[in-house]
Amino acid sequence: MKNKRIKRIITAAVLAAALCITLAGCGNGSKEAPQADAPGKPETGEGISEEAASQETGVEMPEHYDKEAGNVSFKTEVIVSDEVRESGLQKLSASVQKPDPEKVLECLMGDTEIKAKNEEENNYWYEGANHEILTINDTSIGFSTQFSVYVSNAFRLQQGYSDYNADKYRLDKDLEFASRQEAFENIRQVLEIMGIRIGDDYQCYVLEHAVMQSEEAVMDINGNLDPANYKGSWTQDDDSYYFVINQSYGNTPAYHVFYDNFPLAADENAPIQVLYNQDGIQFLQLEKVFTFTEQEGNYDLKPFEKMAEVIEMKYGMLLDGSTYSVNQAVLYYMENKAGGGQYEVLPVWIFNTTDNGTGKKLQDIVDAQTGEEILWEER
Repeated sequence: MKNKRIKRIITAAVLAAALCITLAGCGNGSKEAPQADAPGKPETGEGISEEAASQETGVEMPEHYDKEAGNVSFKTEVIVSDEVRESGLQKLSASVQKPDPEKVLECLMGDTEIKAKNEEENNYWYEGANHEILTINDTSIGFSTQFSVYVSNAFRLQQGYSDYNADKYRLDKDLEFASRQEAFENIRQVLEIMGIRIGDDYQCYVLEHAVMQSEEAVMDINGNLDPANYKGSWTQDDDSYYFVINQSYGNTPAYHVFYDNFPLAADENAPIQVLYNQDGIQFLQLEKVFTFTEQEGNYDLKPFEKMAEVIEMKYGMLLDGSTYSVNQAVLYYMENKAGGGQYEVLPVWIFNTTDNGTGKKLQDIVDAQTGEEILWEER
């Protein structure tokens, strides 16, 4: 149980290479972020160019898809941006943004006493006197503080675990020390200083101290509650936000496979996750943030009905006696490594289905151009 909780804030496979506080070295986010050179094409989260918007694909996409097919029931919400419905899906390529190690260290541990460190090319590790941990490489930043460890015992984002509790925290409330948007802008400013540019796509969990106190649970190595390692007391000073920041382009979301090993399209696998309170960033987990560049033309998308047939055939062939409800289909961009630090970008449909026999939530990915199912474990 204790090992499971490690991925709650950062996956066990990544903990040694990614744990991330405070905006100390960056003046708590109050400095004016340096302006990067604006690219010729819009980047993450910005609008589609006028040239791209003028192109049509001729493929109609329903807003809702209904069909009964044996043991598979489609009452499916089809989520596609208005721009894509009207003008098609713009072709893209992608490249990974690289953080500046010196700026990262300054921003996250600028006022921290460094107890131990290891600095190698493209691989940096620091430990602070108060248990802060910072790791940096070409594609990721990890930072944590002792406070973030306490929060990880009270806020559990992984839906696959029985003690998931993120749904007990509000999404629609501003805390006294800063509004959600003010906190997000401070985070964005610090990320820009560190060399990472993001858009506006985020989800924010409001972590009020009273809720965290009631949800705190620490397990010993035998799986029993260990009150000796509880925080002790929670006050209003502990009120925090937990930001889940995804990427998108032209209002079409980008699908992110966390560290190439966790393909579930869910908040727990977002490329940027930040714990933020009145003292600044208390935890940062950043993994492969992309810059998108427009390519000529639009993707040639197959009709949605053909995509649905892939799911119908997959579950219709199962002889387990269960029935399946296909609830939602979302059009995504998906990055696929092409070599030389560049990524091709594929359009994919992600279908969300429920196994009515077990209640299990299922996710399937279908290439929107070829109609072939993408099985991540085979990649």
